[in-house]
Amino acid sequence: MTGLDVWRCESCGRRMFPRRELCPYCAAPSSAPVRAERGIATEITCHRGVDIASVRVDGDVTVVARVDGSVAAGSEVTLRLDEGAPVATVA
Repeated sequence: MTGLDVWRCESCGRRMFPRRELCPYCAAPSSAPVRAERGIATEITCHRGVDIASVRVDGDVTVVARVDGSVAAGSEVTLRLDEGAPVATVA
């Protein structure tokens, strides 16, 4: 299954990932899931032999995801979960 849930504050509308008990922008206690399937890889790094990407989703939230394949900074990626961890693959 592709995509993962980012969370939208029901008070101010800002998105966050991962889900938090309180919105980090307005401290409201309620949020709703919004499906994110694609994003833009903005940065790539390697940690202990694992490639990791910062992926900008919908312009206002960044997801840190493991890279599957050859993702370069600036490329469009699809997102999915693998055993609960975000994974980015070239779109």
